[in-house]
Formats: sequence, structure tokens, C-alpha cells
Amino acid sequence: MVTLLIVNSDSITPAQFDSAFQGAGIANLSYVPPSLPMTNTAWPTLGSMIDNGTRLVTFLDTGSDGSVPYIIDGKCGSELVS
Repeated sequence: MVTLLIVNSDSITPAQFDSAFQGAGIANLSYVPPSLPMTNTAWPTLGSMIDNGTRLVTFLDTGSDGSVPYIIDGKCGSELVS
């Protein structure tokens, strides 16, 4: 399991990251949240993510606009609901 936090100081678009992820063959390994915001308990367990073949969680610190569903806004902590 890998969690990736991308610091987007160059303001790269999610589509550009998506192109790189697709080219590297890792887009299909990426976790896609069912919806946002998510409750703390809505996140899947490590075991279920591995079983589903989703071994990568990607956060983008700025510029995530929801256009690439597996690139999650790095401020998602503010979207978590108890």
C-alpha cells in the first residue's frame, strides 16, 4: 500500500497527472473514493483495498478539481465528517 501526497508547486493539472499515471500503468491501482466528503469510518480497510487491487491513494495539495476521481484533494481532512 502506498499513499502519495503530491506537492503541486508547479500548478500541474489533474489531467496531466492522469496522463502520467495512465502511462505508468498505475491509474488502475488507484483508490477512488465513492463520494466526498467521507466519514472517518467510510474509508476502506487496508485489507479490502488490497483485495480490490487498489494499492495507491493519491492526494494533491492544490489544484485537485475532481476531474480525475483518484486524485483526491489534499485538504480532504477538512471534508471528513464524524
